[in-house]
Amino acid sequence: MPADVFPGARVTPDDSRYPTLVRGFNQRWVGRPQYVQVVGSARQVVEVVQECLDRGLRPTVRSGGHCYEGWVSLNDGVVIDVSSMHSAGWDAENRWYYMESGCTNWDLYNQLYRQYNVTLPAGSCYSVGAGGHICGGGYGLLSRLHGLTVDWLYGVEVVHVTADRKARLVRVTRESEDPAELDLLWGHTGGGGGNFGVITRYLFKDLPKAPAEAWLASLSWEWTELIDHPDQFFQILNNYSRFFEKNSGVGSPYSSLFALLHLTRKAAEQVTLTVQNAGSDRGPLDDFLAVMQTGLDQNRVRIVAPRVPVGWHHLVARTTDARRMPWLEATQSLNGSGANQRGKYKSAYMKKGFPESQYETIWKWLTIENDQYPANSQALLQVDSYGCQINAVAPEATAVPQRSSILKLQYQTYWTEPAQDQVNLNWINGFYHEMYGDRGPWPDETFDGCYVNYCDSDLRDWQYLYYKENYQRLQRVKREWDRLNVFHHGQSIELPG
Repeated sequence: MPADVFPGARVTPDDSRYPTLVRGFNQRWVGRPQYVQVVGSARQVVEVVQECLDRGLRPTVRSGGHCYEGWVSLNDGVVIDVSSMHSAGWDAENRWYYMESGCTNWDLYNQLYRQYNVTLPAGSCYSVGAGGHICGGGYGLLSRLHGLTVDWLYGVEVVHVTADRKARLVRVTRESEDPAELDLLWGHTGGGGGNFGVITRYLFKDLPKAPAEAWLASLSWEWTELIDHPDQFFQILNNYSRFFEKNSGVGSPYSSLFALLHLTRKAAEQVTLTVQNAGSDRGPLDDFLAVMQTGLDQNRVRIVAPRVPVGWHHLVARTTDARRMPWLEATQSLNGSGANQRGKYKSAYMKKGFPESQYETIWKWLTIENDQYPANSQALLQVDSYGCQINAVAPEATAVPQRSSILKLQYQTYWTEPAQDQVNLNWINGFYHEMYGDRGPWPDETFDGCYVNYCDSDLRDWQYLYYKENYQRLQRVKREWDRLNVFHHGQSIELPG
């Protein structure tokens, strides 16, 4: 082993690090594994997986620790922590970029930009790990311009388990000639983490050039004014939805524009819109902001500067003025992760804007405050723009089947004390059920299922909501590469019956 490779660390219950390393970003999930194995190389991963097999212990894998449910932490076996494997660079011999699975989004952006002037259309949260983010599909503020993260994936290195219970490192790329290897790569283009093995490295060939600059703007509306004028709130929803209905096609002149509408609960004091346009041209941003003001009466509901954080997002800037910034600085400005808290999340893809029938439902659940649903300033519905280059890819080309959506929704609520669990779950579950019913956002002409990286243990038909018609192929990949079902969790790909 090279001298510069971290030799690994085994953290057992008597170790002072154990209480920290058995939990992730979501503080609801605290595990009791026999130990946490912190690894520094692919060889060490092979060794620890083999030890798990020999001792009959279940392995789960942590990269950045952002799994929304307890799929990693709630394991009485072994948690394999790959966060020390965080190098990224250019392999001159093979002529590909590589990034280890312990890289965070900020590792990727920072290293790729500074060293090579390229980037990935990955997430806005700096501390999310590549290990789970990329294999779940991955998207971010450059995705309307450049597609999903997995649309650029060339290869993957994975430690899997053979039928005779041997841990083995395999590298597969788009040039592989074995159909089974190509299936394994396909499974990592949106099939989610913890299904087929331990990812040690991602490989990319040609990556998009990083933008030199970006325009960034953030503006808010005060709840004290909105509460008396629900029609103005509905106008904001309508303006946002209809803009992206019209401007999310492949080749749209607004593909460089990405927006996040934070529909907070009333206790948060403000509803906030954040928008970035990649490039030196502020025209698309100005056009969008002009549309967002359509039908709004400044005498009743003013546009004001943000003054409070939103959910887990920090306060970006106390101004409504658009700012022209170096792209990396703009990315860093939006790269908030927030405090480690307890949380619950749900998702939905939308092929169209909000049906008007949902306006009143959204209003109800953002303004409700009573003993059953007490005020919470950290609860919201975040509506992200989507579409454009994302939808240039066929649903079956990757494991991500949602290739006709224009909006991506994330329902979120955060709190700190276990005693607050039920009231927060009541709120988000009630909101979601009233929006979609028992089946969730079932794919139809308006909705298109859920995002596997916003995993939700409450989903009844998660197989179809996440993967649609791609699920059967993912099951075949599972049978080929993890037929012993060594890597499994509450919503892992099931072996075919």
